[in-house]
Parts: sequence; structure tokens; C-alpha cells
Amino acid sequence: MMQRLCRRILTTAALVLSIGWNVAVATAFESAPLEYETVRTRGMGGVSVPIADDQQALFTNAAGLFQNKENVFAVANVAGDMNQDFRRVKNRTGGLSDRDTPETRAANNAVLNDIMGQHARLQASNLAYYLGQQGFGAGFLYQSTGEIGVVRPTNPRIQARATVDSVLVGGLSRPIPNLRNLFHDRALGWWGGSVKFLSRRYLNREYDARDFAGLSEGDLRDAQLKGSGGDLDFSTFWMLDNPWQASLGLTVNNILESELDPLVGHLPRQIGFGAAIHPLTGDAARKKKLVLAAEMWDLANGKVWLKQLRMGFEALVRPWLTLRGGLRSGYLTAGATARFRVARLDFATYSDERGPRPGDREDRRYSMELSLDF
Repeated sequence: MMQRLCRRILTTAALVLSIGWNVAVATAFESAPLEYETVRTRGMGGVSVPIADDQQALFTNAAGLFQNKENVFAVANVAGDMNQDFRRVKNRTGGLSDRDTPETRAANNAVLNDIMGQHARLQASNLAYYLGQQGFGAGFLYQSTGEIGVVRPTNPRIQARATVDSVLVGGLSRPIPNLRNLFHDRALGWWGGSVKFLSRRYLNREYDARDFAGLSEGDLRDAQLKGSGGDLDFSTFWMLDNPWQASLGLTVNNILESELDPLVGHLPRQIGFGAAIHPLTGDAARKKKLVLAAEMWDLANGKVWLKQLRMGFEALVRPWLTLRGGLRSGYLTAGATARFRVARLDFATYSDERGPRPGDREDRRYSMELSLDF
């Protein structure tokens, strides 16, 4: 039975990948991936695939939507994310001069050399969503990400990147009939899928110091590229009947690798797999107070495995307070949630690796989210 189930899962995943490979239109390069993460997810080291019990499921594992037991909606789910170097880089580049004199050129180069290799990152988002108790969810995401960095040490230039996404997404979760045997335990399974339509404005350009200082908001808007497209995600979620109440998740995102525009590129396919356990003994309410989870994310892109590994925990220490921690790309993460009736305030700190290997260039970030859930 176990072997037949594994073969069925692998066959389904292979069929989905085959369909995506044959239907997608090949493009020359990948666009920036659509990566929406709640602050809760960031505090847990980025783990979401084997949990998928909130609005994050719309983007990483729609099969987990069945875990929602009541109708929930939010109009305001506002989040901000800023990296540690933001203020320093922003202040230094904001003082550049657009005058063309030997003195100003020397001063501009001194500023760029002083912040060489550093970059500023700021992200703001709002997700309005509805999660139904019948395994259905939908949402509208508006997310803006801007980055400024200094590159090319021999001839310093400022690299400006910006991505503004408007995303309409809908997800569905349905049970897989009959009990199965999985790892010698009885298991219940669900399959899920989501469809999303994305409209993107994108900027990725380099400027010398004088040109950058003279840029206006109108110049940046004129330089943006625009594209849009739709894509599909497929996922599965399993709950095992054992003392640890283990769960497993598998997701394949952007199956079609849809092209947004020939100049913007296509959405990269992303594959994630993870597991979670509830190690506390006792009744169901006590078990829910602690969850340990781990996943491998973005398996399709051949990164160093430690950059793909995400681990985290979540502990309910008070009815109104939840604490989190984890490991992401080899760096520690931490987070907390405070609930006040319909209001929820989340905070997290985590790091992303900007180099090819963990430990090369840590980018420490801080996130905060305010949500009104009804």
C-alpha cells in the first residue's frame, strides 16, 4: 500500500511538471519570483508548506486550506519589511549631487565607495483575503519592493530595482478519498490548487551617481517595464494519525512558467516539500501549543541545499501571545504575535543570503504586520 501511494504521488507530480513543461512558452530569462510571505512565516524560518493553515496557504500550499474551520476575511492585512542597511544606504545616496564638476564627481565616488556592496531594501504589502470553512480561499495582493545597491567596484554605479505586483489569487482544497497508509501510519490526504493573475511593473537599471541624483519619480515610472500573466499551482497535504500528529506538504508553484512580457521575463517554477510535528503529549488543545516544522524550498532551481533548508517552531505561551524562531539560509530567525480581539500584530526578524553560499553576504531584515481579521 505504501509503495502504491508513493508511486501515485510521484506520478501525479511528474504529470504536472510534464504538462507545465510542454505548455509553457520558453523565454530567455526568469523574472523576479512572486514571493509573498506573512510575517508569521518569516519568524518561523520561512516554513509554510507543511503548515498552510492561514492566508499564506493561498501562495504556498492551497491543499492546506481545509484546516480553516470558520469563515475569515480581512480587508487590512498591512505589512512592511526593511533591511538593516536601508537607512544608511538611503541617506548616503540621497546626498549625491547632480552637478558636473571635478569636486562633486570626487565626492559622489567617495560616497559610492563607502557603501560598496551594501544595499537598501524596502517592501510594503496589503493582502485582502477571504478564507472559507469549505476549503476555499481568495485574495487580492498589492506588493511593492524597492532595492538600491552599489555595484562594480572599479567603476561604481547604482543599481535600482523595483517590483510592483498586483495579484488576484484563488485556491481550493479537496480530500483524497479513503484512508491511506503512510510511513506505517494511517493518513488522510488533500489535494489543492490555486490560480493567480499577476500584473507587474518592473525596473532593473544601473545609473552613475550624477544621473541617479537627477532622477525624478516621473523618470523612474517611465523606465518601468510592464507585463501580466496567469499561472497555476498544485499541492498536496497529508495528516498522519500518530502520537506526533505529523503533517506533510508538497507544492509545485508556477507550473506553466508563464511569460509576463518578453522584456520582463517569465515566472520561475518553484517546488517545496516539508514536514511538521506536534511533540507535546496530552489532549488536542495542548498539542496545538507547540509545532516544529522543516521544509526544503525552491528545489527546482539547483541552489546550495543549505540555502533551501528552512526550519522553525511556533509556541503558544499565552492565549494572546505566540513566539516563534527558526533557521533560514543558515541564519537565525525570530518572531512574535500579539492578538487583541480582531486585531493582530506580528513582528519578525530574519536574514536572506545574497551570495551563492550561506555565510557569504547576510542581509538582516525586520518585518511588521498589522491585520484586522473578522
